[in-house]
Amino acid sequence: MPGFVEVRGLRKRFGNTWAIRDVSFEVEAGKLLVLLGPSGCGKTTTLRCIGGLEHPEAGEIVIDGDHVTDVSQHVFLQPEARGMGMVAQSYAIWPHMSVFENVAFPLKMKKCGRELIRKRVRDALDVVRLGDLGNRNATDLSGGQQQRVALARAIVGRPKVLLFDEPLSNLDAKLREEMRFFLKDIQQEISTTAIYVTHDQAEAMALGDELLVMNAGRIEQRGSARSLYCEPETRFVANFIGIASFIEATVQSVDAGDSRTVLVALHAAGGQAQTLRVRNQGAQVGSQVVVAIRPEWVRLHSHSIDSKDNLIEGVVHKCQFLGDRTEVLVDTDYEQMRVWADGIADIRAGERIKLEVDGERCIALPAGKKTGQE
Repeated sequence: MPGFVEVRGLRKRFGNTWAIRDVSFEVEAGKLLVLLGPSGCGKTTTLRCIGGLEHPEAGEIVIDGDHVTDVSQHVFLQPEARGMGMVAQSYAIWPHMSVFENVAFPLKMKKCGRELIRKRVRDALDVVRLGDLGNRNATDLSGGQQQRVALARAIVGRPKVLLFDEPLSNLDAKLREEMRFFLKDIQQEISTTAIYVTHDQAEAMALGDELLVMNAGRIEQRGSARSLYCEPETRFVANFIGIASFIEATVQSVDAGDSRTVLVALHAAGGQAQTLRVRNQGAQVGSQVVVAIRPEWVRLHSHSIDSKDNLIEGVVHKCQFLGDRTEVLVDTDYEQMRVWADGIADIRAGERIKLEVDGERCIALPAGKKTGQE
């Protein structure tokens, strides 16, 4: 099937610093994989190696069974020979050319015939919903339209693989959101394999069939947006995908009937340790863990409640009304926790409050589990 990508043992160094270290993954044909992570994690370097813009120190890159890079065999195809299209952070629109001429440029470089160029450009502009703007000067368009011109130019040659390097970062927030839906629709419409680089978690979760979280040049975790959010394997992933509070704890017991549930004792600065029953991510009795708690996995109670299980007491530090919800910072004996309450909740700073933790969703992560940082 066209567009199947394999990356094996990729390594790239700049000076004495390793940008990527033994990175391996596959992308199924027609799927969109997002490389996600903070600045300096190696995601853009990985993308540039795939596109032939960087020479790795080791590794292989294979498209549909053909090696485009194989360091051990001294194979390195130039970017234009790899059958890929790229959409960069900058639109790279030529100001002296019309929209049509910008999109046609890659085909002219390949010395395609005039009729083929006309048809391919017209088809590409129709796909990106700019079919009636071919004669317009490209720089007279809005930022979103210019990004669509760049996308048309990337797909006009009908590449096997599309590479996106933070293509929406120069757009304002509302336009970025609109373009996320647009890019996903286009990628599905043309059924092209795509690899997309971003540091924006919302963008990654909206676009990716799968997400690959990178940290310090290595792959931290791979999975769907839902699995990474609900089933993080490390504190780094839990913290990077979404928002979470973290409390250090020790595993007291593992449920005999279900090893996926543990009772943990929270580490308090002073006083008696509080216990919580939460989900388990492979920890054993006596293990040191951190409990990851999403803001929406907690219910606030300003009055006494019958249940005494999975409760943490605290004092409201600060509230922020955000319309659909109120964000509440609560000081506890363990950590300051961020909690989301109903938008009309009547909560005030200084108020004593009880936090009911949803043990079926909060998760104990091994404190010593490697996060990818060195």
